[in-house]
Amino acid sequence: MAKVSVKRVVPLTFDQAFDIAADVASYKDFIPLVTRSTIRGAVKEDGQVKRFAADLMVEVKKLGLHESFTSQVVADAGHRTVIATSQDGPVKDLKAVWTMKPMNGGRCQVSIDIDYQFRSILIQLAASKLIDHAVAKVLQAFEERGRKLYPEAAVPNI
Repeated sequence: MAKVSVKRVVPLTFDQAFDIAADVASYKDFIPLVTRSTIRGAVKEDGQVKRFAADLMVEVKKLGLHESFTSQVVADAGHRTVIATSQDGPVKDLKAVWTMKPMNGGRCQVSIDIDYQFRSILIQLAASKLIDHAVAKVLQAFEERGRKLYPEAAVPNI
């Protein structure tokens, strides 16, 4: 499987960053290439852990790619992780892990680690050339979302 990992210190608190990552239904509103994001069925809650299925549609116009897939999501507020796994649609195997770590000055380090393999070799090759850049853009959009939702708490990046 191919892997990509990106970290970014964002001007958000630990809780704010987790809330953004766990709000999968809003991904369509701020994550590049995601054109649809919906929660499927009930959200199961067990203490600080929420489990649910999420349908995502990803569109890459340059490649003529327009694919949807369902992920199983575990949002763990206690560990400040959001883990999505899928073996649906074009995805043979996918594991995306958001991790939040508190930093000094009210900041938070946000990491996204993705292990992925597509069913199509052509999509896999195209993705391998674009995914590092795309994931960096996701974290940039994540920070912009945080500034929009929490302008009073956002502190400048240093």
